[in-house]
Amino acid sequence: MKKAILVILALMVLFIAACEVQQQTTQQPSGGEVKPVQQGAYKIGVMYPLTGDAAAYGLPIQRTTKFAADEINAKGGVNGRKLELVYEDSKCNPKDGNAAAQKLINIDKVKIIIGGVCSGETLGAAPIANENKVVMVSPSATSPDITTNGGDFVFRLSPSDAFAGVVASDYAFKDLKFRKAAIISESTDYAQGLRRVFKENFEKLGGQVVADETFNPEDTDFRTQVTKVKAAAPDVVYLVPQTKAKGVLLVKQLKEAGVAKQLLTAEVMIGRDVVKESATDVDGMIGVEQKFDDKNPKAAPVLAKYKQETKEDAPFPAYMSAAYDIVYLIKDGIEKNGYDGEKLRDYFYSVKGYNGAVGKVSLDSNGDVVLDFNVKQIKNGELITLK
Repeated sequence: MKKAILVILALMVLFIAACEVQQQTTQQPSGGEVKPVQQGAYKIGVMYPLTGDAAAYGLPIQRTTKFAADEINAKGGVNGRKLELVYEDSKCNPKDGNAAAQKLINIDKVKIIIGGVCSGETLGAAPIANENKVVMVSPSATSPDITTNGGDFVFRLSPSDAFAGVVASDYAFKDLKFRKAAIISESTDYAQGLRRVFKENFEKLGGQVVADETFNPEDTDFRTQVTKVKAAAPDVVYLVPQTKAKGVLLVKQLKEAGVAKQLLTAEVMIGRDVVKESATDVDGMIGVEQKFDDKNPKAAPVLAKYKQETKEDAPFPAYMSAAYDIVYLIKDGIEKNGYDGEKLRDYFYSVKGYNGAVGKVSLDSNGDVVLDFNVKQIKNGELITLK
């Protein structure tokens, strides 16, 4: 009896071992090489501002990012493996952007990161990404400094403010015929990039910047800046806040002080949520944003799904569509070049004429996308295209 038990146990051990070997191998190809089964998901880092005022951008963009990943996974993933989005709250500033990249790269071992949303967090993370040869692709970071300081592994699907600031100053000088401008801007990478370009171009055209005031992200009282702007008697006031919360507060304080001048701004203050929620406060404001067709056959279903789920219009449709496109570009890059930082970098440099939700995407030698701009005005709760 003991011998029979021993024989049975021995057979069981051999059977279990055989099963383990079978689980660890695929079918043996004709050459005799045995390859391991591919297991697990492709981890994709995502660093967006998910708390604080800037979550007004981060959360809607996060949602459309997930739309794309869910669609891809529902169709079998990439090379038979799912995409796993690993989120970090980069909080729209360089310090937290750096920390988010450190965690995603060193702990989660990602080879590509979607983000940041803000320019500051993107610039804060860029050195870590470049050092570790991890690709970063932003849907919405627009500072001109990203072109020069972003590095070889940083790309974006939103056009640089080097162009947006020129469009705004050209419109103020050439179309509105204004000759004296005041600027109030937040001390962030995004806002200062726009401020610098607007000022340089407006003065180059022959205009005069009669006041140039800044405020800190934690400020809520802008009376000092507003008083100086009012005293300078400008024709137009160019407002560049980082977030809509600060922007709307600033507009209210300008009106309370009796500054009844044309207000000019960037995409933050003509976001659809601002137009809807603060229509009376921002009525008449003119803003510049990247050209975008919300009826694009790829964009329309994404924006419709967002509205269906949230019961609200997409606040930043171009940026949200860009995030959606980035996930699909990552899928294409992994399929063509593999899940490797340097190979994915080479793939993104090769992107030319991709028909995405954000429009036709081509990336230049700096990793920047080339897109046009629109000038729009808020009138009676509607956003009207002027140019």
